[in-house]
Amino acid sequence: MTDAMTPVPAPPPAGTAPASREYPQALRGPWHRWWRPLLGLGALVAALVVLFGAMLLYLFVFIVAQAAGVQLLDPTSVTDAWFASPVGLLVTNLGLALGIPLALVATWAQAKRAGLVSSVVARVRWRLLLGGLGLALLVLVPLTLGSDLVLTQLDLPADDGSGADGSGDDEGWWPLTPASAWMALTVVVLLTTPLQAAGEEYFFRGWLSQWIGSWLRWRWLAVVVPAVVTAFLFALAHGTQSPWLFADRLVFGLIASLLVWRTGGLELAVALHVANNLLAFGLAIAYDGLADSLLITEVPPVEGAISIGVTIVTTAVLLWWARRRRPTRMVTDPVPAAPVLTYQAASYPAAYRADAGLASGHAAEGDTAKGDRA
Repeated sequence: MTDAMTPVPAPPPAGTAPASREYPQALRGPWHRWWRPLLGLGALVAALVVLFGAMLLYLFVFIVAQAAGVQLLDPTSVTDAWFASPVGLLVTNLGLALGIPLALVATWAQAKRAGLVSSVVARVRWRLLLGGLGLALLVLVPLTLGSDLVLTQLDLPADDGSGADGSGDDEGWWPLTPASAWMALTVVVLLTTPLQAAGEEYFFRGWLSQWIGSWLRWRWLAVVVPAVVTAFLFALAHGTQSPWLFADRLVFGLIASLLVWRTGGLELAVALHVANNLLAFGLAIAYDGLADSLLITEVPPVEGAISIGVTIVTTAVLLWWARRRRPTRMVTDPVPAAPVLTYQAASYPAAYRADAGLASGHAAEGDTAKGDRA
């Protein structure tokens, strides 16, 4: 008989079963407490205070430099035309790109897993992002050019600054009339517009959606409420705009949330946003209409409806492609390893062991044999 039986794993304690959640509720893990969303919000506010302090520091340096006769960028000289310059576009894009680190900091403060704001697997799925970006461009380019052609036939202006409208001054798509600083603007757009678009998605569809979802226990509420709220705030953040332009941006926000929910991450929403902005800014630079494109405040109803239709068609293609790739849509918390219990046979005094007599008998026979040999 062995002294120990085969080790038997103990059953996992109650409450440690895997908890699978969709992206909007990714921050409602086992660590979730009512105060954790407040902690994340506090971290975001603290980061914004730091950024605001940096702006105040710049103003102080500007005042001192002016007193010393050193010329720096005058904040009062920032006009609409400045935003369409290479420096203005660079500053604007990098400022909006700060949404990425802000979202990461707030998510880490709330859940200790900053990567959850990127996707349910706590990281960026680059194949999904880059593949979606390429596919979105393949769909958007012909649809955008076709929609501008339709607007031209309807004698309505296009919003890309191309001048391809039905007015008497329309010269068509050729020749190009690029901005004077088109090369510098193109470099800025290619290098920083993806960061700008990602920053907006990380803030609105990322952190803000998950922050709202962390307060909601019911699945469908956590899917619908953040999508509606963030889409409304996203459209509102673009400033003064006509009803159709607001509707266009509102629908874009809702569709971006749909992409996030159906794929479990921000990758395709970022891809759609980046493709849209690259195409819009590229056409605007090619026809010297960047200022109009950046500061647009209204679109005709037909143009708004066509833009919404283009977004819906592109999204449908992206969802079809994503369904074939089957990306992970649920976040699963790791289960703590169950302790292993080893059950040992009890040790009894020799007098009470079942084989005690046999052992004593063998010992006595051994002693007798030794005596005989002696």
